[in-house]
Amino acid sequence: MKKGIFRKFLSLCTAGALTAGLVVTASAAPDTMTRGEMAALLVESAGLSGQLAEYQAKPSAFSDVAENSIYEGAINLVYAKGLMSGTSGDTFSPNAAATQVEAAAILLRYADVPNGVLTAWPASYNTAVSSTGLTQGVEYSPNSAVNKTVFVQMMSNAKAMEGKPFIGISWKSNTQDYAAFATVIRAAGGVAVELPQITSSAVEYDSSNKVTSAYLEESGMLKQAYADQIKAKNFANTNVAQVMAEVDGVFFTGGEDISPSLFAEPQKEANHGEEINATRDISDYTLMAYCIQQDIPSFAACRGMQMMSIVSGADFIQDIPDYFAAQGAEYNDLHRMPADAPNRDYARHDVDIIDKDSLLYDVVNADVLKNVSSWHHQAVKSVEGTGLTVTAKTTLNGVDIIEAVENKDKTFCVGVQFHPENDCSLVFYQGKEAPCDFDTCLTFFENLVAYASEKPVIGISWGGDPVDYTDIQDIIREAGGVVTHLPQITRYEQAVSALKSVDGIVVTGGEDINPDLYGDEHSPLLEDNTEYRDIRDTSDYNLIQAAVQTDEPMLAICRGMQMLNVVCGGGLIQDLPTYLGKDDSYRVHRNKPDWARHDITVTDTDSLLYSIVGGTSLADVASWHHQVANPRRVGQGLTVVAYGPDEVIEALEYQANDFTLGVQFHPEADALDHDAYMDFFEALLAHAS
Repeated sequence: MKKGIFRKFLSLCTAGALTAGLVVTASAAPDTMTRGEMAALLVESAGLSGQLAEYQAKPSAFSDVAENSIYEGAINLVYAKGLMSGTSGDTFSPNAAATQVEAAAILLRYADVPNGVLTAWPASYNTAVSSTGLTQGVEYSPNSAVNKTVFVQMMSNAKAMEGKPFIGISWKSNTQDYAAFATVIRAAGGVAVELPQITSSAVEYDSSNKVTSAYLEESGMLKQAYADQIKAKNFANTNVAQVMAEVDGVFFTGGEDISPSLFAEPQKEANHGEEINATRDISDYTLMAYCIQQDIPSFAACRGMQMMSIVSGADFIQDIPDYFAAQGAEYNDLHRMPADAPNRDYARHDVDIIDKDSLLYDVVNADVLKNVSSWHHQAVKSVEGTGLTVTAKTTLNGVDIIEAVENKDKTFCVGVQFHPENDCSLVFYQGKEAPCDFDTCLTFFENLVAYASEKPVIGISWGGDPVDYTDIQDIIREAGGVVTHLPQITRYEQAVSALKSVDGIVVTGGEDINPDLYGDEHSPLLEDNTEYRDIRDTSDYNLIQAAVQTDEPMLAICRGMQMLNVVCGGGLIQDLPTYLGKDDSYRVHRNKPDWARHDITVTDTDSLLYSIVGGTSLADVASWHHQVANPRRVGQGLTVVAYGPDEVIEALEYQANDFTLGVQFHPEADALDHDAYMDFFEALLAHAS
């Protein structure tokens, strides 16, 4: 199923599932559960029944639970596991009616929701049940009694969290409503948790946990002396480590202007009196600085990107209209609709992706992202001297505004000035259409989730426009990996460095290889004999050489297999029809208009290829080539493991390594439709893991 179609189908299923859940709730049995019954059902549902006898034999942990009583073993067990506690002193109250919030607290612990999210009783539990999806299909009422039907549904939701990363949503206020953002994160495959406020001992807070006025300027900006203490990033004076314990990634949201006193070069407030929230500034600045230092995967939108840049030391624009005016350029509210606009909503404009060797390009997979949601009057002016790279911009009347940045030294540290979460929310939360491609917008969150879950990162070799490799990109994601496009490699040391950022690589097909690399004269039948070919030869040669020598898991396809043979000292047949003395069956169209088709025979039953194929033959592989590894010049250390018709070499392995496989055919042509070809990529990912 095509990715975009699948997601549209998924959004409809999500809406249907919510409706079905309400039906289940409406017809649920009215009987309620006691605490003892809930303990027993939890043991059963959690698969802990095998431990019951052991804990039944232990002395009762509570004075009001009789020895050898029906629920003693279950109560002892859930208490020992830290899932349920007593009610007061040494009592458990086994016959007391259990409430929904009590069930929620137990199941959130069972699901290992980070403790930092569960610090306050019961408010944070009530927030967490919504953001994590624990109460999907349940009409949640915290103080109402819980019955078996509701508990079983909640338990099912808790089990659905297993193996998924916890994605924190940055704190905005104690009254925030991030239900839409949580829905987007769940659609991307993560478990959303709304993070509590990050506080600092550098300032004092009032009864509502807001920074007191003594620490603020009249504008609401944090006074410089206290801003400097926050900028010192003394995390020991904050609760950030506690909040972030077991959180795997963070989404930083949009919002108010940031205190100019937090800039690397502090400025006076010049934002025309728009709201500044110093309480949130402290929380966001500290959280962002911590995530960057600890290399916690982070995706930041609008204010979030601005905070990422400010923490990194960027120069800043406090008001875009003023910035245009200072340069004598006309501004037309491109980035935010004016306050008096009828039906005021997000402004819409296109964003130019200017760095193809970026995580942003991996997401967008195009030079332009059209119709982004935009709502801001501030922007990053320059990231010179920081660890950030500008990856996107917009240009109006000769004036550039930075639209995306990333820290390439980190696992996933990406900021965008626009709001992809808004377009995702329109589709997944509100059931509407989105002007910006919601498939791409969701991919931002899918990549955040993927990097946070430590899925294997697979690099696709440089070879021109990454759009050419959309199929491979989709295949890797479908197989459970994360995609990144490797840069052009100009020297061996650069290749070694690039490989440190990935867990495995795919080397793709393409042009003929320069015969100078394997010491042959140039045939007049060479194709694509251009300067670009030599640039790519250099890139692929260094990358493959480094991958072989560092034992990096590698799947080399078509030209990639040919270059693997060359790197290992082998040679190529420059034109297969000439070599065979007959028409080329490797590019003849038979079953499909775009590929030749033929069978291959696996000749080495101890090979990687044999384990992938599961036998000695593979029928109708996709083929498109007129060159091939020379059977009389197979590279040192390589083993031929498969042949096609006329004993043409179809696969090579460097068997001294864990996974170095070259195939002359194109498994990516069929992988999305046939498991036999998806198995090649799943095998790569398995070894990359």
